[in-house]
Amino acid sequence: MQLEKWEDGKLDSDKRDRFNRNVDKTNDAMLEIARDFAALEKKFHNVVVEASGDDNSEVVGMRTNFNGTYFDSADLRLTATERTIASQLATQNIEMDVLRADNMEMRQLISALYGATEGNLEIYVDATKGNDSNDGSFAKPYKTVTKAASQIPRAINGNSVYITLAPGYYDEDVYIKNKQISAIYIRGSNHETVDPTSKQTGVFLRYLNIQDCTGYLYIKGINQFNADKVPELKGTFVFTRCAYASVGFCRFDDAKAKTNNVPAVVIDGGKGGAHNCYFINQYAAQVDQYTSHSSFPYTNTGSNNTYAIIADGSIIQVNGTLGVTTTVAANQKVVRNGGMIF
Repeated sequence: MQLEKWEDGKLDSDKRDRFNRNVDKTNDAMLEIARDFAALEKKFHNVVVEASGDDNSEVVGMRTNFNGTYFDSADLRLTATERTIASQLATQNIEMDVLRADNMEMRQLISALYGATEGNLEIYVDATKGNDSNDGSFAKPYKTVTKAASQIPRAINGNSVYITLAPGYYDEDVYIKNKQISAIYIRGSNHETVDPTSKQTGVFLRYLNIQDCTGYLYIKGINQFNADKVPELKGTFVFTRCAYASVGFCRFDDAKAKTNNVPAVVIDGGKGGAHNCYFINQYAAQVDQYTSHSSFPYTNTGSNNTYAIIADGSIIQVNGTLGVTTTVAANQKVVRNGGMIF
């Protein structure tokens, strides 16, 4: 019997090579033991079955091992051989334990790489009742969005991640980076009924920064607050090199964003855009930069903003009459560095 090697090239090559070296070593040991058993069985058969009672050469042969060592009796020779084989088996058992440990470690790596769940991953957060020592279930939610974000695996094959936030204040800077997941949803628990044009959503998040994600990102039903405290005043929601980022039914109404020149939504080198959002007293509703391509439909509304949309070396498609107004009409649509708005 030959142990199988690990052929998956996606794993850490050092761990894979170490695992395969242990497999080779164990296979060699098993082969050597099998040869020893076969040789011993053959010699024993030759002595007991084939030899006559007065055949001295066979008796002498029975007292001599494979290395030519002579023993005073056949019993001593067999005992020594058994001890050698027992020692080899003990060594093999130790090596098998090492293989089992390596195998478990590789399975854990696969779980971390592809996700520990075969279905969608649902994570719940409650700023008031939650605890980051909980398991993130509906009954035992986390306290912070940061903790929830840390539980997103690097990749889930064909499934989505849902992070649901109970109404409350999440005064934190949330970062999500390098995820190969078909979709990530971050939403308020009341996202299906919230109307950001009439009142605040009740789910307040200070800052969200998502980078290098290959799937669909959807932020829904979140309310801006503490805009003056976001890192480097980059923006409330910042998406960098993401495949597609959608911001829907969110309300941006913190006047400190306007006084501190903090954009509401920033699309940086990717695709996406805001829709059905409400912007009031903002520096800019949406800024696209570094060859981004996004949309900003008429379903976005609001007033008293410095800028509505800024296309900085990027393309923004409005799809109808722009519903977000500015204190200076000429600042509704601003184009920089070869950008386009149409």
